[in-house]
Amino acid sequence: MNKKIINLVNFVRGVEPREPEKDLVLPVIEELKVNRKYGLKSTVLLQYDALLRDDMVSVFRDGAPDLELGLWFEMNRPLTEAVGIEWRGRPGYDWDWYVNPGFLPAYTCEQREKLIDEAFRKFKEIFGALPKTAGSWLLDAYSMEYMSRKYGLDAMCICREQFAVDAYTLWGGYYTGGYYPSRKNALCPASCQANQIDTPVFRMLGLDPIYGYDEAKYPTGVWGCNTMEPVWTSGSDRRIMEWYMDVYYNSPCLSYAYATTGQENSFGWPSICKGYELQAELIAKMAAEGKVSCETLGETGRQFKSAYSSTPCNALTALSDRTDNGLKAVWYDSPNYRAGLVLEPEGRLYLRDLNMFNDEYKERYLEEPCLTWDARYDDLPVVDNRLWSGGGAESAMVISNAVNADSFTVSESGDDTLCVSFAAGQRAIQADTPAELIFRPEGIEVRGIDRIEYRPGKPEAGQKLEYDENNKLFRLEHCGFSYCFRISGADIAAKQDQGELYYEICRRENEKIVVCLK
Repeated sequence: MNKKIINLVNFVRGVEPREPEKDLVLPVIEELKVNRKYGLKSTVLLQYDALLRDDMVSVFRDGAPDLELGLWFEMNRPLTEAVGIEWRGRPGYDWDWYVNPGFLPAYTCEQREKLIDEAFRKFKEIFGALPKTAGSWLLDAYSMEYMSRKYGLDAMCICREQFAVDAYTLWGGYYTGGYYPSRKNALCPASCQANQIDTPVFRMLGLDPIYGYDEAKYPTGVWGCNTMEPVWTSGSDRRIMEWYMDVYYNSPCLSYAYATTGQENSFGWPSICKGYELQAELIAKMAAEGKVSCETLGETGRQFKSAYSSTPCNALTALSDRTDNGLKAVWYDSPNYRAGLVLEPEGRLYLRDLNMFNDEYKERYLEEPCLTWDARYDDLPVVDNRLWSGGGAESAMVISNAVNADSFTVSESGDDTLCVSFAAGQRAIQADTPAELIFRPEGIEVRGIDRIEYRPGKPEAGQKLEYDENNKLFRLEHCGFSYCFRISGADIAAKQDQGELYYEICRRENEKIVVCLK
């Protein structure tokens, strides 16, 4: 598998009810012109209502080898009515971005199959062959498994991590790259073959490793989402895009470095053109220098399946900040957990995010449809600095409060182990010996540090967390699902800090602190 990959994925709707009449064909034509000007391959995913428009379909009649066509699964009136389901969209909306009725999870499992089959049938009727790629902002595990099994897809794609944006939340999954989903949870990588959907799923639209997690805590001073999407400031500013390309493709990444970029046609070409042309220029330059491979989504999926029989580990590292805030961030993904580490300029180093993966944790709409306008997909949180902080409490696993930023380095060991080294300045066992965090698939080893703090913060309603002293386990409950993790090599004591509960974790002599997450 290529080590450094980028996919250009543009998705196409046939109608846009939210604004005055807009030319939806022009963006598609112009995007293809730009791609071919710079010699870039691309993937275009077509919504069902776009397949019904001759002016849209005619753009793709030439069957060019640099272009891959697939399906985009957002529901619309023509598709639901084609299979005998009454359209539930708001008045005047033949496509509705609310989860109910705009996405597959809003329908029964039987209805999902009918909607999927009709979309594939129509695509084959028009183009003469079945598509090998499919995507949506939101796909459920049942639909993923059905498409994978029946149509033998090469790849699927879903939205990046986000909380409560455009009616849906995806929170706690792989931060970047691809994974084989669990049959019970679309956002959870399978931990064994028996529970694995055999088509890899890739996270879309190049999420910012520093600012993508919490837009409010660390303001960037730019407009829009913190992604590579060409329509936003971060995707159309040359300096910021050069930073994105640097952190994605010149930093430790373990198995491979990966990002997607692209845009839906609904924004209109005048809003997209500046960022799209800029990004195509940068990608082409890097490709010519051998620094990145621009592939179709299907090509990447086929390589992934050939290289990996199960989900590989991945990492995304930002050792520089595109703003003046002076932050550094590291993300580590493994089939057992994901971890988000951040270093603040005053020297505070802490895990701001820690989510465990478990095949048995079911998504909310696996068997029953989502009947609300919004939806949430998640995994099993241990630390959530964004959602569990507030009111004087903070969720974090604090490593040190006095790290020298200049000493902070990240290195790889094979395809599954990431080493973060730093001069601690506080809590260090030896002042002249660098401390380390070693991220492995089974957990996180803390070296050269005598004490860390686990601060749960204020878990959301329905969350439970307690320390089981007898069994030396932290026991948690999330949405009625029980799970646990252990910290070995340390003595653990509950403490209070201005009324906030936290756990002091002190290394035992001649041992090392290990956060065990499998």
